[in-house]
Formats: sequence, structure tokens, C-alpha cells
Amino acid sequence: MKTFVALFLAASLSQADIPMTLVSEDEAEPIHSAIIRKEAWTQDPVRRLRADADRRMKEGPWSVTVDRPKGVDIDAHEYYSEAPYYWPNPDNPTGPYLREDGHSNPARIVANQTALNAMSDAVLSLGVASFLLDNPEYGKRAAAVIHTWFLNPRTRMNPDLDYAQSIPGVNNGRGSGVVDGRELIRALQGMEFLEQTNEWSSKDQAAVHRWFEEYLRWLLTSRNGTDEQKSGNNHASWWAAEVAAVGSFVDDAKAQQLAFSFYKDHLLPRQIMPNGSAPHEEVRARSLRLSSLNLDAFSTICRIAQVRGNTDLWTVRARSGASIASALDYLSPFLEDPKKWSREQAGDVPYDSLDFLAFAGMALNNPKYIADFRKLEHPDSAWISLIDLLVGRFEAAAHQTRH
Repeated sequence: MKTFVALFLAASLSQADIPMTLVSEDEAEPIHSAIIRKEAWTQDPVRRLRADADRRMKEGPWSVTVDRPKGVDIDAHEYYSEAPYYWPNPDNPTGPYLREDGHSNPARIVANQTALNAMSDAVLSLGVASFLLDNPEYGKRAAAVIHTWFLNPRTRMNPDLDYAQSIPGVNNGRGSGVVDGRELIRALQGMEFLEQTNEWSSKDQAAVHRWFEEYLRWLLTSRNGTDEQKSGNNHASWWAAEVAAVGSFVDDAKAQQLAFSFYKDHLLPRQIMPNGSAPHEEVRARSLRLSSLNLDAFSTICRIAQVRGNTDLWTVRARSGASIASALDYLSPFLEDPKKWSREQAGDVPYDSLDFLAFAGMALNNPKYIADFRKLEHPDSAWISLIDLLVGRFEAAAHQTRH
């Protein structure tokens, strides 16, 4: 009996200190328990989460070493993508590409980007499902996908984005490519759930943490990383979100604090006007989409700070009075009815990135934001299922408090 108790306590302590990025330990375990009890608010999100995880079991694994760009002389382990808004010059077809803001070139090379997004979604889905649904097969598959992308010497990605969003005839990668890495944040959350199961070896866990330590160093010191930090628009916001998320994953308090201070001192005061608008995004062709994307990055940073317990960024105000709430209040009516948006908007608004309404609604205890999140269409995905579970748990806890 003493041996059993000792082993149980050791297992509990080994999981207690696992850092979480977007979902706190105080949320994860109550949601897990509610799923076991089959509480009503868990049923639909769980159904969708299981369906997504089942689909991911049949996909991948993915690798940057597959489908390499022709005519680009770089190491096969280097991630490579091309910038979306650049096209061949009709007057000089073999010369440098020209920019057409808001109009994506369908012929650009995106194989690695597509694979990175699919891998990140799969790791999130399978990692979350392995813990919340107590399914070891999901966890084993997630571990295999992670090993292929990050660790296997033959298939791993180098921990940098040196060659992301290159412009043919102009450069072989630039700071703007850092935004490609934002999908890794979801992969990190999947890994953190996976770490709380027994399906991921401690050896691979340690190796992946080292990979992300190198990637964090690249974000903070590389030319592309520092260029992105200085960009002044949603790209700078996503640079900070990645630094905060990776810093959380590898438990680098200094990096986290740098990202949180950058949000307070630079992003919020320099990007958001007192009325809540984001001028740097509104001058772009896809202005509504980019304004939304910027708020997504803002909420990611605020959420990480909240989960880590470092500081409350949700209520921070710039000297002008601008806050994330003023930006939300400004943008929400246009998200509900994009036809009201009077500025240029090429393409549709990405409703799968409106999770910031849910995160803000919970943090600021504002039911309107949560209602807006639920009202707007968004696709079935593991990410949205997880957000729905977080919101459901928040509302269930609030209901119990009132009664």
C-alpha cells in the first residue's frame, strides 16, 4: 500500500509542474472530469473533437524534407515558403516579382507552409484528445507526428524560418516569414496536453524542448526575427505572441516578460487608436482580415500572461485610453456584418481566428463577446472544440457561483 501511495504521489508531482500556454491546469482537469461525467455542455465539443482526432489518425506524418522547392539551393531541412502577394512582372517574366497587396499568387510555393499547418493542427487535435478523452492511441500518433517533424535526423525541420516568405528575384526569405510560425503555438498546446499522458517519451520531450529553445533564440536574435519585431503591424504582434508561447513552453521567464512588456509598451499604444481602430492594418487591401488577425495575436499574448499568472494584460490601457476592449468593441460590429466595413477588404474574414472573442469574454467577464463568438460561423476543428470546452466550463462555473 505504501508503495502504491508513493508511486501515485510521484506521478502527481511529475505532472503538477508542467507549464501550460493557453489552457491552465485549473481549466484542463475540471474539463477532463466534466467529460468523464458526461456533463451536457461537453457533449457536442467532445463529439467534434473525437471526429477531428479520428481524421488526424489517418493523416501525416509531415516533413519539410518532402516536396522541396525546385531551383532553390538550400538545405533540405530548411523550411521554405514564398510571399503571398508577389507575382511575376508581365513586362519582365524572369525578373524580380512585383507586389499586389491582398491578391495571393496561387502559383507560389507553399508546400512546407501547408505541411506545417497540418502538423500543428494534428498535434493539437491528437494531444488534446489523448488527455481529455483518455485515448492512448491518439497520444501515440501525436508523438509519432512530433518525432517526424522535429526530431528524426532524416526528416526534421531546422529550428528557424530563415527562408520563409521569400520573394523570387528579390530575396531568399525575410522577416515577414516569421508569421508562418504562428501555427506552432497550437502545436505547443497539443504537446502540453500530451506531456500529461504516458504516451510521449521523456527523451523525446526533452529533445523537443531543446528544439524550441533554439527556435526561441532564433526569434530573439536573428535578422528576420528582429526585423519582424520592428515591423509595427500584425507581424510584430505575432512575433511577440510566438515569443510568449515558446517562452512559456520552455519555461523561459525572461522571454515571456519581454513579450508581455513589448505588448504594453509598443504593440497596444502604437497600433490601437483611442477609438479602437488599427491604422497599420486598415491601409492594407485585406484590412478587416488583418485587423482581426492582429487582435488574435493580441489576445494570444494576453491569454498566455493570464494562464502563466504573470500579469493582467487584458485591462492594460495606453496613455491614449486604448485597450484591447476598445479594439474589440470597434471591430465586433464589422465581424458580425462585414458589409458595413467601408475600407478595402479583399477576400473573406477568417472566422476560424475569432477565438479572441471567447478569450476576451472569459477574461473580462463580458458575455457579449462570448455570444458574438458563438454567433459567428466557424469551422469544426479541434481548436474550436477546445475553445468551446473552455467557454462551457467558464459558464458552468459562473452558474454554480451564482447559485
